[in-house]
Amino acid sequence: MSWRRHTGLAVRAMVRGDLAVIGFMLFVLLVVALSIDLAKWLDSVRVQATDTDKNLWEVLFPYIGYRSTDIVTRLLTMACVAGGFVVTLLRHQRMDDVVLAAAGASPSLRLIALLVSGLLLGLVQLVGENWLRPAAVQAQVAANLGDYGNRYHNTDVGTQWMLTDTRALRATAVRGKNPSLSDLMLFEGINQRNLTHILHAETAVPSFRDGVWTLTNVTTWDVAQNRPPTFEAHVDMPLNLTVDKLRWFGIDGYYLTNAAARAIVTAEATPALPTTPDAATALAVRKVAIFLPGIFAFLGVSLASLGTQGRRLSPFRLLALATVGYLAVVAVKIFWALGIRDVLPPMMAATAPALFALGLATLLQLYQAGYLPSLRRPARSVA
Repeated sequence: MSWRRHTGLAVRAMVRGDLAVIGFMLFVLLVVALSIDLAKWLDSVRVQATDTDKNLWEVLFPYIGYRSTDIVTRLLTMACVAGGFVVTLLRHQRMDDVVLAAAGASPSLRLIALLVSGLLLGLVQLVGENWLRPAAVQAQVAANLGDYGNRYHNTDVGTQWMLTDTRALRATAVRGKNPSLSDLMLFEGINQRNLTHILHAETAVPSFRDGVWTLTNVTTWDVAQNRPPTFEAHVDMPLNLTVDKLRWFGIDGYYLTNAAARAIVTAEATPALPTTPDAATALAVRKVAIFLPGIFAFLGVSLASLGTQGRRLSPFRLLALATVGYLAVVAVKIFWALGIRDVLPPMMAATAPALFALGLATLLQLYQAGYLPSLRRPARSVA
């Protein structure tokens, strides 16, 4: 029966082989990345252990766990391309495909095995992107360890400017669980020839109403009417800044939790607020994360199968094909960066490189199966 053939020993052996090789490639990448990271940050880990009166291993092992979670999530796609490439060459050397073909097996068995492997690895990617990686980054920031702790642990982010079409806000910002602003200056009418109002407040904290801030010791100048300044002890007013955005101010969207990213994107759906494309791009990437490992493993398999000539391997062709696979992974990061910079819509930035990789792998498979005769080399004349 067909369904039993597609879930039999051959398919399960191919799935185990795919997972073993991809897992090994991921382990190698993880060891290299951790070595580079520890070479830079091990001294700071020692200092943190000394300052907190802990043994080095009590700080180092959790740090390695946080970094490993982040690295595995970031490099799984690369491992899938490399693993799919290597496992295809190993199968070619062992003549696995020849044995299966002689037994009457169709190429669909390999596709089913790739589908199963891609689904299992996709679940790992999905969990890592949506939950494990943001949690690991937050734990590292809270512990003030490594690069993320160095960048994001300090909640005082200094003086910042925030602009809309009609307003400019300058204030000293504090992010984190209790976000606040101090020494706030608000300039209204920046889209006109002259400003209309200027406001100064000593502090600003979120009020009980969404989008409204409570300002203290407020001085207002009516520039348009040339009136003397007025003073009020407390003023509730909306600002061009959401509480969630200030809470996570300066933190890249792909490090945010899903809840925080959705809150920022939802709150900034109104035209009066500045957009944050990195949060929207992060949510789009997490939606398609489950498909990336399978697609890029399929690409690695398809590229490697072009580097063989009979029973021989073509080293230079394999090197060129491996470069194509690497560039495909780099393209993923480039498109994500374009989404973060608001050059491309978030969903297009998240899906375009994956669709290109899938299309390329499909064309390569059709070419090797003989369905694209126009791409074949012309036969040499024996005369």
